[in-house]
Amino acid sequence: MKILYVTTYLLRNESASIRNVSLINGLIENNCDVDVVTLDYLESLEDRFLKENISKKAKILKVPMPNFNRIFSLVQKSKERENKKKKDSKFLHIKDFIKKVLYFPDVYSEAIKRVKDVEIHLSDYDYIVSSSDSKTSHFIAQKLLAINKITIPWIQIWGDPWEDDTGLNGLNFLLKYCIRKNEKRLLESAGKVFYLSPLTAEKISKKYPNISNKFFILLRSYLKTINTINNEENYIFSYTGTITNRNIEPLINSIEKYNRENFKKIKLNFYGVNEKDSKQIILNKDFINVFKRISFEEILEVYKKSDVLIYIDNLYSSTQIPGKIYDYFGTNKVILSLYETNETKKFLEQFNRVELVKNNGVFGIEEIIKKINNERILEEFSPKNIAKIFLKDIEEKK
Repeated sequence: MKILYVTTYLLRNESASIRNVSLINGLIENNCDVDVVTLDYLESLEDRFLKENISKKAKILKVPMPNFNRIFSLVQKSKERENKKKKDSKFLHIKDFIKKVLYFPDVYSEAIKRVKDVEIHLSDYDYIVSSSDSKTSHFIAQKLLAINKITIPWIQIWGDPWEDDTGLNGLNFLLKYCIRKNEKRLLESAGKVFYLSPLTAEKISKKYPNISNKFFILLRSYLKTINTINNEENYIFSYTGTITNRNIEPLINSIEKYNRENFKKIKLNFYGVNEKDSKQIILNKDFINVFKRISFEEILEVYKKSDVLIYIDNLYSSTQIPGKIYDYFGTNKVILSLYETNETKKFLEQFNRVELVKNNGVFGIEEIIKKINNERILEEFSPKNIAKIFLKDIEEKK
């Protein structure tokens, strides 16, 4: 089987890039030939670790992005000057609004027209797969189908429904209408559509009942396995990702209580905290370390040195399960999930691998500590196994 895989996030340090690389590697492990259409970013935007870990059998075709790269370079040069000045929040809001209005569907829209500069013959492929984020990926695939004037099965992979994307908050009615209209048209044009969470698939099926037979679930795989035993002076609990819209107080208060009552202490490390959130008073504890965003390669090193990996549910309604959960599945570390909704709990408990705690107050940590160095890697979430399920679903006749 030969697949043309279209994505704007392949080699950048993004969660979607990790997911795409692991799926592409899994497809190749299942004896597929995979060519990848992605964007020709500046080299400084590409992640060395991802470049080294994508299968050498994947042929990468890059769409030129001269305007995006030029603008990005100018922005980078001005960043240092901006950081030295007090930022005008009103100006930043206006700039963000203009960006959303002028660049549709997103800042990578230049690639939709420029994909014609890349020699691609869809007749050579059995399937075209477009994977968001960003949404431009689907528009590139749509353009390729129009240019080639040929019909081959079009498979789409989505995270959140486009209209529900939190990055679109504050947009005017006209732009939201345009998003709703384009989302519907894209979904109707697809042969099959895969969502990364069963909660999202259920929600979108209710929104578009007439095409709900097209909707499938594609869970993420991990990219790398981590199997280490730690015997440090302290227990290391690590959380990787944003703490925006997360209730971190129960976790911090529970660890503080445990440390008061026990000789061997817990150190709590937060990775990926932005400047605004890092100033929260509650983080000012002697057992807490706060770090800025790090690369995926560095995150894997964090996993190696950790005893417990933490997932904290979003405080606000979201049907997505963050990709970090699947990265955690590739380790032998204890996984602690602080959930907000019963839907999240129901989804995670089926794997019999996650310590589930309702995120609404102080909880006991003793039983979690006992499981350290006694957990297993979930092989069913390997790239090969997840890709095998994906291939079965796209070939299944309905």
